Amino acid sequence: MPDRYDKSAIQTLKPTIWVGKHGVTPEITAEIRSQLEKKEVIKIKWLKNADVDADAIVVGTGGVVIETRGRMMVIAKKRRQG
Repeated sequence: MPDRYDKSAIQTLKPTIWVGKHGVTPEITAEIRSQLEKKEVIKIKWLKNADVDADAIVVGTGGVVIETRGRMMVIAKKRRQG
């Protein structure tokens, strides 16, 4: 995890995206992209029976994984080089 993300702040962050039994749909991906534009860090949770691929979420949204635990992941906006 990069140093600039405070672990205690991440733990208290509330999930803003919930993935249901249909998994990661194009609508979910669009919502994640939208939230990453507004916020630097977001938390995503999913149901036990949801088929979720964390790598697919990152590739589809252009984010960076900060932490993955169980059925939860925290992703951040990718920093621009330059």
